[in-house]
Amino acid sequence: MQSNAVLVAALRHKIQQSFQLAKQYDWLIDSYVLDFYVDNHWDRLPASWNSCFEQLEISQLKSLLTVEPKSTECHVWPLSILASRVLLGNLCLSRKLQPNDEPEREPKEQSRFRERQKLFNKSVKLKKRHEIEQFSRQCWESGRQTGVEHLVDIGSGQGNLARTLAYGFDFNVCCIEQNEGLVATARQKDEELSSRLKRQCKAAILKHPVHLSKKVNLEDVDPGQFAQMIRDTFNVEKNSPFQFGLVGLHPCGDLATSLIKLFLACPEAKFIKLVCCCYMKLSTERDRCQDYGFPLSSFSKQIGLNLSYEAREIACHAIEQYDAKLEHNFEELKVHAFRAALEKVLIQIDPALKHSGIKSTKVTNLTFQQYCERATSGMGITLPRELMESEDTRTNLANWRRVVKFYTLRLMFAPLVESVILYDRWLFLLEQGVDSDIRVVFDPICSPRNHAITGRK
Repeated sequence: MQSNAVLVAALRHKIQQSFQLAKQYDWLIDSYVLDFYVDNHWDRLPASWNSCFEQLEISQLKSLLTVEPKSTECHVWPLSILASRVLLGNLCLSRKLQPNDEPEREPKEQSRFRERQKLFNKSVKLKKRHEIEQFSRQCWESGRQTGVEHLVDIGSGQGNLARTLAYGFDFNVCCIEQNEGLVATARQKDEELSSRLKRQCKAAILKHPVHLSKKVNLEDVDPGQFAQMIRDTFNVEKNSPFQFGLVGLHPCGDLATSLIKLFLACPEAKFIKLVCCCYMKLSTERDRCQDYGFPLSSFSKQIGLNLSYEAREIACHAIEQYDAKLEHNFEELKVHAFRAALEKVLIQIDPALKHSGIKSTKVTNLTFQQYCERATSGMGITLPRELMESEDTRTNLANWRRVVKFYTLRLMFAPLVESVILYDRWLFLLEQGVDSDIRVVFDPICSPRNHAITGRK
């Protein structure tokens, strides 16, 4: 109990300190980069920052996205930047994947998967392979710790995760997906993979995933009825001992918080493991809904923790991939300046076009006019050439490095926002007396949303 109390106290401290730091820099965190020229973001920087970053080379910005001090660093940063980096290093969750020591003797479930691993990779992209393999191993570990052999995956899509859990790690898996087309595809892929596995090992006994085409209203679900539905799916008698784990690989927005609440409400649910995403889609108290998704913990609600949509959106960015572009491909980052310059042109045409959705367009080998034409195709508007070639537009495009610098400064606080959201969920589980933790499970370069939160009863 003492260690749990220490952890709760530490999380409360980190949430409170992180919230204070986020509020101090909300003028930066909540700024849309596409409004850079419209709202003249560059002049919002403190004087010491402005003079520092005006002459800074793009490649030197990499240091801002690394909280660990470097012995080779020779640039003189403003003291407020240095202080913020120290705080970020103390407050943020680590994003680095630590190499796991291989056990002397690999468990048979993992050995079986490794033997068949290539068969699971067909039609699965490299990023998804990495996520599924690592997440499945983590699920196997939690299943071994809790004695769980049955798993439930809500929002299972085409069943790529379920097939690895079932055929690779010998779990009984129930998939719940409301899209009937995805369910049909999942069943077809089950048949294809099981056929390949049987051809390779004729003696293999496979546990096939069970796919339910069903929408579960998690906001008003009856835990007893839900558990009975899972029992019926696995043909488990009503009075027989039964337990399962809830798993989710990148559940979006409120789905993650709904799964956590379902886990707490179901006695049969012995563990939950989630890698979450799309924080900007979380509902909050500002949305005037009674059962909002953020914040969850009593402490966070007590201190009035809140994060804007803009803050939660930047927490979903691929920081490591952006960091690599700062050194090798920073010309690609001109797209942010092009988009900001286009925003000003659109507003000059019609203020109602502010923040319009445009087509994603790369800027490589494109003039600004070509970019604008491609980005706005389908919007039914004609951009006046005199606006795209005006002196104001040319000045804006010439200052594209300012946009990159401002974007990087804002991105520096992205791990803080994500950490606050994850700390809040972790604290919520601890408040309910649930043994829980957060671990890095994916390589952040491959998969930026790489923290798994686990709860065990």
